[in-house]
Amino acid sequence: MPKHIKIYALILMIIILINAAMYRHLENQSSEKYNDLYSLYQQKNDSAFVYLVKHASETVPLADTLMAISESKENEDPAKIRQLIDKAKIQAEEIDDQLSTFIEFSDTYLNNAVPKHFVNNTAMTTDEQLDMFILAREARIRGSLYDISYAYWKSNPKTIDIKTRETLRSLALELYELNKTITSFKDNDAAHMFYLTEKYKALMLGNLKPHLERLKKIQDHFQDINKSKKEIDT
Repeated sequence: MPKHIKIYALILMIIILINAAMYRHLENQSSEKYNDLYSLYQQKNDSAFVYLVKHASETVPLADTLMAISESKENEDPAKIRQLIDKAKIQAEEIDDQLSTFIEFSDTYLNNAVPKHFVNNTAMTTDEQLDMFILAREARIRGSLYDISYAYWKSNPKTIDIKTRETLRSLALELYELNKTITSFKDNDAAHMFYLTEKYKALMLGNLKPHLERLKKIQDHFQDINKSKKEIDT
């Protein structure tokens, strides 16, 4: 091989090695910045989770309203019942959204986990988180209240049937229990929660699940009854 070609080959190899070293250096810098951003994002996520828990709304007001409707007199003023139902719908929307938000901010970024599930602009990192988010949507109380509101509006005379009263009472009792769970988290020290957010997030998901399952079961049963009633009427 001619000498000048050997020189060119050597120079080319040196250039390739230099470029490879520079690429590796830039890649490491990029990875460090990426990990730093992940860490900062996780801190913001953890801080938001703690804030949401410490400032969580109680479910007792909604439970009280549902119980008041379920225990109302047969000849109660329709205007009062309508007012209670409208009040319950507003309260239920707040609680439904709060539960979904708890789940949304219960993600962690251990082992460089990245968001892999997206539902209605909500990003989640684990299958468990996704399953819980879907469960929370299926357990939403507002939907049942809109059905009850419509049925009451259509009824003549204005009445709330026994099954609806039983459903409202069952939902109220479960909401009282749910409030105990939420309160148990609120009573924890904020600083302690922040430094152990991974633990508290897992506990939150685990403790919310049975409540959501029972709320869903109550409403599924109610919907089945209404469906059967409609089939009989037709």
